[in-house]
Amino acid sequence: MTGRQPADTAGALRHVLARIANSAEATSPVSNLVRDSWQRAAKAGLVPSQIHAPYDPDIDDDSRLRWAAAPVFTAVSADLPDLPVALLLTDRRSHVIERWTRTAHHGLLMDAVGAASGFICDEARIGTNSIGLAAYSGVPAVVRGFEHYADALTHVSCASSPIIDPTTGQLAGVVNITSADPAYSPVMPALVGRIVHETEQRLLTDRGLHSSALHDAFVRARRRARGPLVAVDATTMFLNTAAGTAVASVDRELLWQWAQRAAGTGRVSAAGLALDSGATSIRCEQVYDGPTLVGALIWLSPPSRQSLPARYAYAFGLTASERSVAEHVAAGLTNRETAAALFISPNTVDYHLRQIFRKLNLQSRVELARLITKQRATQDDQPKIAD
Repeated sequence: MTGRQPADTAGALRHVLARIANSAEATSPVSNLVRDSWQRAAKAGLVPSQIHAPYDPDIDDDSRLRWAAAPVFTAVSADLPDLPVALLLTDRRSHVIERWTRTAHHGLLMDAVGAASGFICDEARIGTNSIGLAAYSGVPAVVRGFEHYADALTHVSCASSPIIDPTTGQLAGVVNITSADPAYSPVMPALVGRIVHETEQRLLTDRGLHSSALHDAFVRARRRARGPLVAVDATTMFLNTAAGTAVASVDRELLWQWAQRAAGTGRVSAAGLALDSGATSIRCEQVYDGPTLVGALIWLSPPSRQSLPARYAYAFGLTASERSVAEHVAAGLTNRETAAALFISPNTVDYHLRQIFRKLNLQSRVELARLITKQRATQDDQPKIAD
């Protein structure tokens, strides 16, 4: 039962807001991302008091996605303290493929809220929840207990992040951590970030590098690059540290199409390519393996402070490289994993991290994760950073 009736948008929203007003947990502002999700659920006719997650036992538990995700899910689950939490993997339709919990008791707790294999967490079915929101928006999402649209979910908190298949650039699924405690912990998205990173790496390894020639060309160019540098082909994208906050995974197709149009000219100017971050192309250099075009190197201008998304407002004093390291570390990656993702040494990551802590007056990775999460929760939907 999904509680869908003829839309009474205003009445449904009044119900959610009244419930929040009476909640002891509602101690900080609700992000525009969550508010917009409430609007979509209300307009769809979902009734908060009547929603229960639908169940479909027909799951693809032998998929390439599950193969890639299972090892890190198992490892993270084993490292979790004895807390009432569950780790969930869904497909691109927000259909839960598998769940990892520490104990049978915790599993029973999660069964009661639809956090189990076979349940469907699509936003269009059960309203605002972090799985549906991450799948809809394509960005990490946190939903605290009181922020859920469905009354039945208000006693759990959750964090989710989309898995982007690096060989296609498309949504492959969602990683979720759900806690039976309605209070939100900033550690949750960090754990999710670690799982997403390792899953995407296994998806890439499974297919192999499209061309070692492209990777080798990128490594050579990276040594002399002073700004954002991207190597791209039809299925793969490599970024240097400075490009980490200038280029998103969804930009791969646009970059490759532009590079193909420029093929044969050797180098092109910035005209015709601008990314949502504000970064623009400076030049493009095709990469060949013998006579075959296998990819391209693209140098970009750094995005200005005015064009950066509001999610980076915390990073006014950071360089582009420091911003990129901060985002990876706050997502739960170790220094070694961050170094591998950004093609730098662990010592360089350590140096950047010390500078980040000094500039932001922080003492730990947890404080950094908390700062970035708070920034996203309050400013994700503001379009630009003001000087």
